[in-house]
Amino acid sequence: MARTVGRFTIDGDSITGPAEYMTERGNELLDRIMAGDDAVFNTTAHYSPDVEMAVLVRIQTDFAGWMGARQMMQWAER
Repeated sequence: MARTVGRFTIDGDSITGPAEYMTERGNELLDRIMAGDDAVFNTTAHYSPDVEMAVLVRIQTDFAGWMGARQMMQWAER
């Protein structure tokens, strides 16, 4: 059964989200999470009911920061 948090969905072994984010940052973040190398995930995952939800929350939170930084850069360029 697919589960969604924000703009991200996990369905089996597949995680989908906004293409530009996934290309620029998301896939690398997922690789770090799966390798056990993401400090934020490692220290916060226990707050989620299960690992799938923890991954979705982590990537959605990172996406929000990424999106906010992009919006600030666009604003600064005006």
